[in-house]
Amino acid sequence: MTFPNKADYVIIGAGIHGLSTAWHLAKRLKAKGKGDGSKILVIDKGLIAAGASGIACGVIRNNYYQPAMRELMSMCVDIW
Repeated sequence: MTFPNKADYVIIGAGIHGLSTAWHLAKRLKAKGKGDGSKILVIDKGLIAAGASGIACGVIRNNYYQPAMRELMSMCVDIW
């Protein structure tokens, strides 16, 4: 694989956060009529989700801070 000579946007990290950032950026650019996301470059030192996202199964855990969500997550874990 070759890298492009130029990229308008570079995101470092191809884990859940980096890929989510690229996706949301592409959506925002398209909504504003400023492109289709093809000028976004995502790079990683390894493979997609090979780092922390692979270890954590790509889970973003900010919802644990809400009491209702903590209870729901706890029940789901018990059932699982």
